[in-house]
Amino acid sequence: MDRLMRIFVLAFLFLSGGSVLAARPDSLAVSRGGELRDSVSATSQADTAGKGFDALEYSLQKRHIFRGRPFVAGRFTDNTFISIQGGTEQLAPMGNSTIAWGMALKLSYGKWIDAYNAFRLSLAVEDRFRNADKSHVWNVGLDIAHMFNLSSYFGGYNPSRFFEISTVEGLKYRYAIRNGKGTHAGGVHIGFNLKMNVARNLDFFVEPVITAYSDGTDYSAGWNWRIYDVGYGGTMGLSYRIHSHEPYRCGPESAGKSFVSASVGPQYQNSDLVYHNVGFGRSIGFHVNLSYGRWFSRVFALRVSGMYSQSKWITYTNGVSKNTLYYGARVEGMLDVLALILGEEKGRLSLPVLFGPEAGCLTKQELSGNISRGYLGLTGGFQVKYRVAGRFSIFAEPHFSVVPYNIVTDTPDPLKNVGVNYYDNTFNFNVGLEFEL
Repeated sequence: MDRLMRIFVLAFLFLSGGSVLAARPDSLAVSRGGELRDSVSATSQADTAGKGFDALEYSLQKRHIFRGRPFVAGRFTDNTFISIQGGTEQLAPMGNSTIAWGMALKLSYGKWIDAYNAFRLSLAVEDRFRNADKSHVWNVGLDIAHMFNLSSYFGGYNPSRFFEISTVEGLKYRYAIRNGKGTHAGGVHIGFNLKMNVARNLDFFVEPVITAYSDGTDYSAGWNWRIYDVGYGGTMGLSYRIHSHEPYRCGPESAGKSFVSASVGPQYQNSDLVYHNVGFGRSIGFHVNLSYGRWFSRVFALRVSGMYSQSKWITYTNGVSKNTLYYGARVEGMLDVLALILGEEKGRLSLPVLFGPEAGCLTKQELSGNISRGYLGLTGGFQVKYRVAGRFSIFAEPHFSVVPYNIVTDTPDPLKNVGVNYYDNTFNFNVGLEFEL
């Protein structure tokens, strides 16, 4: 009995204490209820008179966007640019419609309408060689593209920024011409514009792009069962900004210096046939390069070169070896990495990185004759250059080239009377002398 009484008393005290404790917050809420109701009522009345109360404005924080410098657009010519670019494009194989790598050229006019968005109109010309029937297909037309500056959006608007990345997306119209007849085609493309501010009003850029075409761009609508074509490739070029109200990072104070150079060295070739028949090491030949260039700023130059080279590509069972001859021209951009990082403190040493297109011809020697083809490829490398005295510098230049070409056979068999795509990869190590004009 005593135990039951103690349990009853403890339960009564617990329940009584809980009710008292529970009553205290209620009393506080009641005492302040008038103030809370008045505050909420005033806020509701103000929001009702305006746009209405939106809780998200009080609970979510917007991302801070660094705006950077002010965007100046007082005249129509402000923020406009003219560009020229060239490169190559390949169409993905569709059944028998294999296409060789073709030339692509564009002349463009564009305008930045604000710090992030630009529109660009381009005249375009492309040439494609169709292997199935050994015919050329020319494409001429217009591109309308939108560009969104990712660097300005995430890092703030800065027209003197050295390197910027923008997206490129838009529409294409093409008129495909083959054997004097034409057909219409359209396309949607997307890619990136990688731009370097190399002088006061001059930009150097590389632009890889992927395009989805409607059927007809390769003039195969009559026998290609797919109703679309996919193209991929890239161009590089120069863009001239018409406005000049902002200082640019690479000013003209060190621009205007021209130079000539000559270099020579061994060359090696690598392809499937060379690798299995001759070997990379035994393909050794030689390479000669004569160049003229001009520095547009302390970090960027353009170099035009004429070159001739040869290397072994086949060895017959009787021990006789034959060479591949390459001769053509290159246009390369040169970016001095040391000048970009160290400025004037780099001293006499330079480290330019080179990249650009190469156009030329190749001749593959055989026992029964030669195979000669034109090509448009890519080339690049880097220099280690040291100024020895006055205007003279010496340099070592490892260099490579990717040489696409196709072999066209002539045979009565219609299944073999086609062109086939091939690639040569050449590597050379040159030592040269440069003289500043």
